[in-house]
Amino acid sequence: MTDGSARIHRTSGTDLRWMRAVTAASLAALVLMGCFLQFVLGVTSEPGPRAVLLTGTTIAATCLALAVIPLLLQPSSRALARHPLLLALLATACLTWALALIPPFAGWGSGFLLAIAGGMLGCVVAGWWRAVALVGTLGVLALGSATGLVESSTSSPGGPAIGDPSTLVIVSTLALLSIIPLSTVWVLRVVLRLDQARRTASELAVATERLRFATDLHDIQGHHLQVIALKGELAERRLASGEASLAAAELADIRSIAQAALEDTRAVVNDYRTVTVAVEARNAAAVLRSAGIDCTARIDTADLPTDLGAVFAVAIREAVTNIMRHSAATTATVELGRPAPDEYRLTITNDRPGAVRTGGTGIVGLRERVAARGGTVSTRRDDDAFTLVVSIPATSPDAGEGER
Repeated sequence: MTDGSARIHRTSGTDLRWMRAVTAASLAALVLMGCFLQFVLGVTSEPGPRAVLLTGTTIAATCLALAVIPLLLQPSSRALARHPLLLALLATACLTWALALIPPFAGWGSGFLLAIAGGMLGCVVAGWWRAVALVGTLGVLALGSATGLVESSTSSPGGPAIGDPSTLVIVSTLALLSIIPLSTVWVLRVVLRLDQARRTASELAVATERLRFATDLHDIQGHHLQVIALKGELAERRLASGEASLAAAELADIRSIAQAALEDTRAVVNDYRTVTVAVEARNAAAVLRSAGIDCTARIDTADLPTDLGAVFAVAIREAVTNIMRHSAATTATVELGRPAPDEYRLTITNDRPGAVRTGGTGIVGLRERVAARGGTVSTRRDDDAFTLVVSIPATSPDAGEGER
């Protein structure tokens, strides 16, 4: 892994760690709140074995729920539906609810952890099974408590009733607690999938650029090698027929063609190919968009000399490479214009720049090329933006004919 890729990986990893930490803290707070409410509203104040059992099972269910939280932070938890911790949590929560249903009914408050456990179960099953888990949990709470309320109202008038405002508040809270774990974990997994999609897009962008380079190299070398093969065959025939002078001429052509192929190969590797800056800007925007970065390119230099366009094309490629390797950008802009009659200016901006780097050779090499034409290269880093500005005089001594 390159240094740039490692930096992007660390930046993305930091964001994901924060997201996981916030999700875990939210779930832990939810479990502790359910435990508190269950103690306040669910555990009967009457001393006796049931009060002791309700206290013990509530504490056990809370500990198991906290232990299940790390399992829910994984990208996909569908294989965890039968995990021992989750099964133990469901069993303990159901036992707590069953103890609460023993007449006299202990109240709806004893079902908070069961509602949370049902929501956690919904996080590790797929498709319609999530709805089944939630509906099943709420159904167990509703059916059991309805029976308990009827028995409680018969044996002790004035006890908890379905129509009481406090009962409606508790019922609504139970339904909400069963949904919160599913929604919280769903948000985390969406973020994880988006991060994976970004990584895939970046890898595809790099593969696309490599394919483009391979295509350019194939186009250059394929032609030269074909000519060399033909010339070699002709030289072989000349030698066989005794035409040494003609064979020598063919061999001289082969040497010159091989030298041209070597120079063209160096030109491709060193980015000296003559490419119009407009085409390079379109390619750069396409590469950034394929990596999930919203890029806007504005090129307004119809009379730009060809050699200056080649320099700006190199600057665009260098900037795009830095954006891909050394930032976690989501937006970027590429602007090339002529703000003054005697100046061409390229401005490239991206958000979310990476850490400040030292020792890089890309910008140094670009400064050398621009300085040879009397221009300047400057960089600017704001709070959450990085800007590269390349300025070259329109009266550059090396300026040639305009781009076509």
